[in-house]
Amino acid sequence: MAKDLRTFDGLTNKLAEELGWRRKELTIIQNKIPTTKNAMQSVFLRSAVPLLYAHWEGFVKVTLSCYLEYVSSKHLTNDKLQYSFLALSLQNKIGDLEVNSIINKTKVVETLFNEYTNRSNIPKKGIINTKSNLKYDVFQEMLLILNLEESSFSAKKDLINDLVDMRNHIAHGEYLQVDLKLYNEFHNDIIALFEVIKTQIENNALLEKYKR
Repeated sequence: MAKDLRTFDGLTNKLAEELGWRRKELTIIQNKIPTTKNAMQSVFLRSAVPLLYAHWEGFVKVTLSCYLEYVSSKHLTNDKLQYSFLALSLQNKIGDLEVNSIINKTKVVETLFNEYTNRSNIPKKGIINTKSNLKYDVFQEMLLILNLEESSFSAKKDLINDLVDMRNHIAHGEYLQVDLKLYNEFHNDIIALFEVIKTQIENNALLEKYKR
């Protein structure tokens, strides 16, 4: 990451920057869509849907990766971390073990005790993975990994999944009629979700909710 994400100010500045340019670009596109229902409107709407999805996936991937880097940079001891971050910190040591035998179970317990008060080593690469199809279950998993509150987003589960489906239909060359009112609802809801993600990351960072 280009900005210094080791500080709260650095993190919040990056989040604000990500929200700002994405909201501006999406608003420009939205304002260019003709209000009269015709062939031109249809083309603009079909073009706007993949871009809206791209910003949804991009914003989630960048902001959640920034928060992960922020927490990782604290280098807290493992015993101070919330369990999801503790699991990340120790995954390279116990991740390959199939816990189906008493020997491997013993190794897991031994690792936990030996590493418990050591400085954490939270990996950043490959953890936030949108899988190029950011449906709600994928998003939900990433929220769990970062100990972010999922209930703030659950009401928009269908919207998120519908956006992914619409984008896939259009991106795969299928004809899909997009209604202007529906698109505007998607636009407004996605921008609102950006705000919720940003606020929740900032609150978790400020209140140190990554700590146990």
